Amino acid sequence: MQVASPGSAAGSAPAGTPANLGLLMAGGPTLDEVVPHPQYRMCHSRTVSAPPTAVWDELCRVTMSALPVGYALEGVRLLPARLAGRKHHPLAGRTFLDVTPIPVLFCERPRVVISAGLSQAWRLLGGATPPRLDVAALRAWSQPGWIKVAMEFRLEPIPVGTLLSTETRILATDPRTRRSFAAYWLLIRAGSGAIRREVLRVVARRAEPPRTPKRN
Repeated sequence: MQVASPGSAAGSAPAGTPANLGLLMAGGPTLDEVVPHPQYRMCHSRTVSAPPTAVWDELCRVTMSALPVGYALEGVRLLPARLAGRKHHPLAGRTFLDVTPIPVLFCERPRVVISAGLSQAWRLLGGATPPRLDVAALRAWSQPGWIKVAMEFRLEPIPVGTLLSTETRILATDPRTRRSFAAYWLLIRAGSGAIRREVLRVVARRAEPPRTPKRN
């Protein structure tokens, strides 16, 4: 099983890629290769009237301060750990992709970015620190007590601009963990969806050129 160290990479990250890029893989994986047969899945998409390169740049640079819903809900998620004395970097200046608690696994500008890894998100203080895994190791991981999480942002050129879509997949490694996570999922699902819709909306607004008022 191959485990990637937090600073490792299989190549140099091109300009305009997320700061927490972990593994850069030639050709790139698909979500079906990373987390096949998920137990939980969430999908959102939005048409953006801008080319993929402009959309990609805004996706990579959007900060939490530009996402009021995401900023508030992430603050709530981190509150128990902060009350327990754990320190976290301030959210406001960090990008959405950097704040995401799973590392960027693959990135290809301006087409796709996939974050994926292990989590114990349902635990009050966030659980144990997981190992950082490559695609094959993550897919093969079977130790109980974990969920596998993958989140993808995909950009597809279309005649009117770009189709920006996001998909999140979650798979528990054992029945007990699945039952534990189910209650947490009911609690966070609406908020998680709201954050993803907010990201798409803000990225679209920033990427699209200003509209010229029509003259009478």
